[in-house]
Amino acid sequence: MSKGYSIGLAGSFTVDPLTRLLGKDLSEKGFEKSDFQVAPYNQLIQLGMNPEGLLGAKTDILIVLWRIEDITPDAMNGGQATQDIDNLIEAIKTLRNNYSGTIIVSNPPYPSSPEFDVHDLEQPETGLQLYQSYLERWQNGIQDIHGIKQMNLAGLLDNEGHSTSHDARGWYLYKQPYTLNFWKSISAQLSRIVSAQTIAAKKCVVLDCDNTLWGGIIGEDGLGGIQIGQDFPGKAFADFQKYCLHLRSKGLFLAIASKNNEDDVFEVFDKHDAMVLKRDHISNWQVHWNSKVDSLQAIADELNIGTDALVFVDDNPKEITEVQERLPEVECLLVPEELAYLPSLLQNTGLFDIAELTDEDKKRADMMMAETKRKSASTQMSEEEFRKSLELKIDIFEAEEQHIGRVTQLINKTNQFNVTTVRRTQDEVEALSTDNDTLLIGMDIKDRFGEYGLVGVAIVQKETDEIWNIDSLMMSCRVLGRGAETSLINKIAEAVKSRNGKTLKGQYIETKKNALVKDLFENHGFTQDGDFWICDVDSVKAAPEEVDIRLRLAA
Repeated sequence: MSKGYSIGLAGSFTVDPLTRLLGKDLSEKGFEKSDFQVAPYNQLIQLGMNPEGLLGAKTDILIVLWRIEDITPDAMNGGQATQDIDNLIEAIKTLRNNYSGTIIVSNPPYPSSPEFDVHDLEQPETGLQLYQSYLERWQNGIQDIHGIKQMNLAGLLDNEGHSTSHDARGWYLYKQPYTLNFWKSISAQLSRIVSAQTIAAKKCVVLDCDNTLWGGIIGEDGLGGIQIGQDFPGKAFADFQKYCLHLRSKGLFLAIASKNNEDDVFEVFDKHDAMVLKRDHISNWQVHWNSKVDSLQAIADELNIGTDALVFVDDNPKEITEVQERLPEVECLLVPEELAYLPSLLQNTGLFDIAELTDEDKKRADMMMAETKRKSASTQMSEEEFRKSLELKIDIFEAEEQHIGRVTQLINKTNQFNVTTVRRTQDEVEALSTDNDTLLIGMDIKDRFGEYGLVGVAIVQKETDEIWNIDSLMMSCRVLGRGAETSLINKIAEAVKSRNGKTLKGQYIETKKNALVKDLFENHGFTQDGDFWICDVDSVKAAPEEVDIRLRLAA
């Protein structure tokens, strides 16, 4: 279970319904009980200047929701409304400077006041134009404020429907403008944003082929007989593939698990001109007649991820049931009988939510292609010869602003090579990066096949003038066995020594998944002292000679 948060709620309208709904949603996502502090109604400018004073307590997360018609006396007065929006932007800038926690701010929905009635025939030339200018003004201003999470209240209201989501009586009596159902939608969206800070997203979508990526059975219907293209139902399959490709662009692996003849499946990917997905988009293939459970396990092993990071899509309820029974940690989705709903099957599930899309995310699938080449090369030589042939280059450095998103990801999603499994939000990580008594270390690796990216992180904190504690140390399993872990620990010792530290201290906190690092400290020169492992900085295991290592510390 993840730790609960102290959450501040502020709005240009009354936001009290969220205390119950958001608390329930976060609890269902595995968080301990959260507590809430609610700011007075429509005090957003004052909130920016004194958030703790207005909320009455310090909070970890602050959520700000607002509407144009609440912050300005006449939303049809473009000059006045623009000035009031600019004032709110400045208040959010001030809030960012005065508040160290996570800030989530909504965009403004289309105004609900009578002069913005969408049924008026002149609305496109009047209210709509004004609203679009306000929204653009807001977006241009808010995007320049560092570290703000945005909640799309406008899009959510458009999706749910203005007329069914507004509660006129609630607004006039309690300054609560929305129905209970829409408050639930707001809460669900906010809980996804909050949980994405510390809960790892799924990493791989595993796809069946027949009647999942295309209609029909390739082994029976042949290349010309399967359904995929511009006409229904083929268009639904093509659009589903487009969304899968979109997920790949965000860093998700795509894999195939199909009971089929391999040549038949490859023929579709290589020769059918309506296929959106191509061979190069697939990170792992399991095309044979073995069980889907075996295929899923093999995919996880090949991609070096846990089976709990998989999402499995299949049209056969029996296959889904078997996976659910034997691998209950795998998220299973059944292809809907009504194929018109297939393209949206993976949308709005929350399974792929990430706090921030990093460069490593965008490159991940391509990095896996390089890993395939490495594995092929490794089978042709001894382990020592292979390591030397890699021409490994490791850059170990104090993390800077541009690294924070990726560092936070590693902290929150790494389970196996992780000595303490302490999770932190991006704002907490950012605060550590500016702490003079903390070394926030990142590790970037590349070799002759390509880049691994930022794959290692350590948080090392000063306890005394001489003792520094390795609070957290984690690394992607993709680089194990290549000297990366030894290089990282060795350079941590060197960094601590540069700060006049003499002793490194570490701890292994056992979880269900991190047995891999149980002996890490012992294998690198540390000796056990109660619950901790201790080592003189000059006695840490030496870095491997065949690796080109660079340590960069802030001035």
